[in-house]
Amino acid sequence: MGTGLISQIEQMAGMRIVAVADIAPGRAEAAYSQAGVSANMVLADATTVGQAEKAIAQGRRVATRSADLLVRIPQLEVIVEATGIPEVGASVCHAAILAGKHVVNMNVEADATVGWYLAKMARAAGVVYTLTAGDEPGAIKELYDFADALGFEIVCIGKGKNNPLDRSVTPDRVAERARQQQMSAKMLASFVDGTKTMVEMTSVGNATGFAPEVRGAHGPRCTVQDLPRVFVPKSDGGVLASAGAVDYAVGDVAPGVFVIITTDQPKIIADLRYLRLNGYGKYWALYRPYHLANLETPISIARAVLYGEATLATERPPVAETIAMAKRDLKAGEKIDGLGGYTVYGMIEKAQIAREQRLTPLGLAIGATVTKDIPQGAPLPLDALELDETQYIVHLRYLQDKMLAESDAED
Repeated sequence: MGTGLISQIEQMAGMRIVAVADIAPGRAEAAYSQAGVSANMVLADATTVGQAEKAIAQGRRVATRSADLLVRIPQLEVIVEATGIPEVGASVCHAAILAGKHVVNMNVEADATVGWYLAKMARAAGVVYTLTAGDEPGAIKELYDFADALGFEIVCIGKGKNNPLDRSVTPDRVAERARQQQMSAKMLASFVDGTKTMVEMTSVGNATGFAPEVRGAHGPRCTVQDLPRVFVPKSDGGVLASAGAVDYAVGDVAPGVFVIITTDQPKIIADLRYLRLNGYGKYWALYRPYHLANLETPISIARAVLYGEATLATERPPVAETIAMAKRDLKAGEKIDGLGGYTVYGMIEKAQIAREQRLTPLGLAIGATVTKDIPQGAPLPLDALELDETQYIVHLRYLQDKMLAESDAED
């Protein structure tokens, strides 16, 4: 994702990625090489701010293995987090905000866990914290903003899922397919087991106030043409109990995103029908058939730096949570591995239910030790885990929960 972003920005005017960090030796340099930046233009393995400042002043690029170094380089206006690892994302985003830099976060897994806290800290610091255009949550939010600005009632927001859902999938089982697609087996497994869809819906749900109606959402099989028939209230033939939900569709809706709208204004209804927007009864679907992921991220970078605008951020108390579920029977003493791994998958749930039932947010489960046996398919209770207290994300989540509780008490 990060390498593709660098390559895209190299084709643009007025923007450059002048410093890249990756813990793997040589990977930052390789990312520049793939983007067409010659080796003699790159300062390899930089370790000090002084080295980085000098290289950038000379018009060169900086490659380092330290994300901590990036946030201390004065010339940098914005930090883009692109690891997909919740712990790293929480740490890097928070450090960048404290350093007074804008943050564009491609790490939706971190945002689903501590996005409210990061957005609040960014506002206090006078910088922008945002998820990105191109990723599905950002693409959904752009449609949502369009519909909201025009005064339509928004019934449902969502995305398509194109990988067959298999909650028990492991990296081993998708290794060959991942190799063919030139991607990490763990990342592909997180797509197939539904985790990626769940965290994406959590972030966009929290940004808009749209919660899932049921644990895991409805996720019906659906065609693009049937979107305004399916994602509407049951009283009108759909799957929803009422308006105001985040959900997903299995089938040819992917890789697109959608927003279902309605209106009771007669002239507007007549115009929508005349314009042949995909509709059924009093509902219509705003549908975008693609999202370009990292290739669209420069739009969010520009909006943050030039206009001080966020593409997507949780500005209100969260209404959704991605909770950790047991991918197989878990025994006391086992450690929870990472997303797309062998032990857990994510499932979206109402934030209130997750709090009341003391269920573990997915981003906090990683690295935790199981203290009580947990059966396959069950949520991981907080009292059945010993969280890894050395992790940055755990402490940020404690702060987020404390601040939210204090806010509720004041209300």
